[in-house]
Amino acid sequence: MSFSSTTEEVSFGVNEIDFVIPNIQPANNGPYTCQVRDTQGNTLNTTFVLKVTNCAPYRKGARCDEVCDCPEGASCDRWAGCVCPPGLTGTKCQTKCPHGTYGQHCARNCSCQNGASCSPSDGRCDCSDGWFGKDCSTPCPSGRFGLDCLHVCECKNNATCNNVDGSCACVTPWTGRNCDQLQTSRDEPLLEVLVALGALAILVAIVVTVLYKTGILACSAPDRREEDMILFELRKMEQDLAQSLQPGWLGRWEKKIRHLTLGPLIGEGMFGQVRKAQMRTPKGKLTVAAKTVRVEDSQSYRDFYREAAILVAVHQQRDDNCHKSNIIRLVGLITKSAEKYILLEYAPKGDLLGFLRRIGNINEEDLLGNLLGYAVHIARAIQELERLKIAHRDVAARNVLITADDVAKLADFGLARDVYATTQYVRCNRPGVDELLPLKWMALESIEIGEYTCESDVWSFGVLLWEIATLGKDPCYDGRTQLSFLQMVGILRQGIRMKKPPGCPEDLYLLMRACWRDVPATRPTPEGIEKRLLQLRRALLPHEVVEMETLV
Repeated sequence: MSFSSTTEEVSFGVNEIDFVIPNIQPANNGPYTCQVRDTQGNTLNTTFVLKVTNCAPYRKGARCDEVCDCPEGASCDRWAGCVCPPGLTGTKCQTKCPHGTYGQHCARNCSCQNGASCSPSDGRCDCSDGWFGKDCSTPCPSGRFGLDCLHVCECKNNATCNNVDGSCACVTPWTGRNCDQLQTSRDEPLLEVLVALGALAILVAIVVTVLYKTGILACSAPDRREEDMILFELRKMEQDLAQSLQPGWLGRWEKKIRHLTLGPLIGEGMFGQVRKAQMRTPKGKLTVAAKTVRVEDSQSYRDFYREAAILVAVHQQRDDNCHKSNIIRLVGLITKSAEKYILLEYAPKGDLLGFLRRIGNINEEDLLGNLLGYAVHIARAIQELERLKIAHRDVAARNVLITADDVAKLADFGLARDVYATTQYVRCNRPGVDELLPLKWMALESIEIGEYTCESDVWSFGVLLWEIATLGKDPCYDGRTQLSFLQMVGILRQGIRMKKPPGCPEDLYLLMRACWRDVPATRPTPEGIEKRLLQLRRALLPHEVVEMETLV
């Protein structure tokens, strides 16, 4: 805003001039000088201080004298009026997004394929018969068809099942609706066909018996139908994760429940528990953390297998050698018992949040520099997930574990939220979404349209840095630690971010602010974050050699 080029001609006798400044913002605050020259050539100067204040709730306009008549779910902007939630548009948010568009201001184009409809709020695809996946581009798994791939095909004898209507494409010599009737001809008598099929059945029976007795077919391994259904659920959530899993991924990690001896409880929430336990292995007993959930709850079921799948994918990428990884190591899975378990390496030093809160004073010599070593480890963990095109969705100090070797490892890919629900998570009342979300750790695009990427994990990592700098305090925006969904969106949209913690180096705070930029593509990369943190550590620990290897 500038007054330097603003002039106003007035007639003799006028002693008051009104100026209207459009779209004034709090950033325009400050002292200004007004200069007036009368008809006799005299110049008069006066100085005034401009202080812009926000309107009261549901008020708008230059003088805050207009009422915002916005529907439930919309916020009110002083200048723009109603700010519609994702999926709605119009002056009073009265219109749904046009077909093929969705999100805030209906600015995004739907990617749904094969006749699928698109949710105007978050762009999620409602697949038509025979298709599934994030954009409904993947046909139903073999043996399934119809809406949500819920119907089981009845095709026999290696026939191909149509993914839409379940009709069967038979192979010779079979015919009929389900391909279960033999089609005979002059050149191939019925007797010869039956003899050939009988011989084939005997051969298959012999092979199965041999495989079973040699242990290749073990009754403890999950059958392929179960694995296919789990992959189907994963594809609906994260297509890239499902595609990264090699066939048989579930069975290779299956352990026997009789080899597990449960110990004391080390973590508990409404939906699950974590126990210290002993796992019997060919090399002897191994201490593990055994995580279980009540799988009869559909959200818990999905979270359980998502976490298992991510850990398996990480191990596959490193050829099962995860000693150099900064993601918690998977020991095994138990899915064939009443209670299902994810078995993880045991981290005796607990989670980073508890570790930070047990420390007394951030000004202790070398403390911050040493704590930033943990941040370096987590930046590397995010790099691992980025290579797999997987978003963690909940990067926070509570979800970082410290091992016996003093290495920080990223854990809890969706199963910890019930433990911290009273303070760290807020129930989201967004249309079509009913779940606990870590609002104060979430990127703006994750809150508004449910988009989770490596860039949104970088935003959360910036909040983790703030936690480290404050020794585990609850994030605070605009002087408030408890915020609703709409309040959080409004604060972030105004450009408000958390303040610099006392004693925090300016360079570290600048890195936090870079992680919290509105535009995801302008945020630093995990590799760039690692380099900047190592530079900060060298400045804070000049008398020590800070490691420069790719991994701890």
